[in-house]
Amino acid sequence: MKRIVLLPYILSISLLTSGCADGLHSSRRDMERLRPIQTISLDRAEDGVVMGVSSGIGPEGSPPLVMKCEASGIEPAVSRLQSYSPEDELFYAHVRYILLGESMAERSIVPLLDWVERSPAMRIDTAMILVRGSAADALTDATGETNDITERLASLEREESARGQHIYSLREIAASLLERGGALCLAVRSTPSEGVIFTESEASAAIVPEGYAVLREGREAEYLTAEETLGTELMEGGVNGALAVIDGNVLDIVSSGAEVSGLWDGDGALTGVLIRCRLRGGILERGEDGETDTETLEKDLSAAAEQWLSSAVARSQLLACDYLDLRGALGRSKPGRADMGTFTAVFPSLSVTVYAEAEIDRSYDLSN
Repeated sequence: MKRIVLLPYILSISLLTSGCADGLHSSRRDMERLRPIQTISLDRAEDGVVMGVSSGIGPEGSPPLVMKCEASGIEPAVSRLQSYSPEDELFYAHVRYILLGESMAERSIVPLLDWVERSPAMRIDTAMILVRGSAADALTDATGETNDITERLASLEREESARGQHIYSLREIAASLLERGGALCLAVRSTPSEGVIFTESEASAAIVPEGYAVLREGREAEYLTAEETLGTELMEGGVNGALAVIDGNVLDIVSSGAEVSGLWDGDGALTGVLIRCRLRGGILERGEDGETDTETLEKDLSAAAEQWLSSAVARSQLLACDYLDLRGALGRSKPGRADMGTFTAVFPSLSVTVYAEAEIDRSYDLSN
C-alpha cells in the first residue's frame, strides 16, 4: 500500500529531475555561447563613437577576442560588434574597466552614464579610466596572444591602490559631478614597452599612470600635476606607499591624513579654511649627497606636504570646482554651524591655510 501511495510522488520527482537535467544542459550550452567582455574603450568619432572591446585571456590561456568599430552611438556600436563576432554572443555583465579616450572627455560623459544606467547588463560600479590620446589604441596595443589589457589594468589598480591612488567607478564619478560639479578620474597613457620589457614574445604597450584628471560637465578634462595629484591624494584619504624625493633622499610615505576645519566670523559667515596634515615616512634610499639629519628631513618633508596640499587647493579654486569636497569636510566637522548654501560663491576666493607635520620613524639604516 505504501508503495502504491508513494508511486505518484516518485514519478513526479523523476519527471522534475529529468526536466532539471535538460534545463541544466541547455543552460550550460547557452553559457558556452557567451563571450564575456571585460574591458571597453570609447573614443569620439566625427559622426559618433569608436568602441573597442576585449574579452580577456580565455580558459586554458586562449587568446582574448579584441574588436573595435565606429558607429553613430554606443548601442549601435554594440550591435555592430555583435554582427562581427566570430561565433559567440558578446556578454557585458562582467565588464571591469571602461577606458575613456581624451576625445570623449572633451564633451559630456552623460551619454555614457545614461547608456550604462539603461543597459540591462552593464553595472554602474564599473571602474573608469581616462586615457591620454586614443582609448582604442591603448586597448589594442596592450593586447596580444599572451597578454591582455584587462590584466594590465588589474595590475595597475593593485599598484595604485597600494600607493594611495583610487580608480573611481562610474557611480562615484556621477555622484561627484552632481554634488560638486566635477569629478576625479585616474589618467593613464599607453606607451611602448620595447627597451623596458624583454621577456614577452610579442611587442605590446604598457599602461602608465599620469595622476588624476578633473572631469567637468561639457568641458575638457583638466590634468593635475604630480604635486597637485599628491595633494589631492592627501585630501582624499591619504598617501600611503607613495615615493617622494626630499633633500636627495627617496622617502616612502608610510601613512598620512588630513583634517579640515572652518573659520567663521561673528555672523556665522565662512571666512577661511584650515587644513592640518600629519604624515610619516621612511628613507628607502639615501642619495650620495643627501641630507642625513632626521630633523631637517622632517622639516623639509612637512614643507613639501604643505606645498602639495596648497597646490591642489589652488587648482581647485582656479577651476571653481570643489573636487576635493572641502564643503563636505566642513559640514562634517561642524554640522549645522553655518549656512553652506553660499559656499560655491565664496569658494574661489576663500582663504585657505595649510599646516603639515611630518615624522620620519623608519630610516632603514643598517649601520644602526
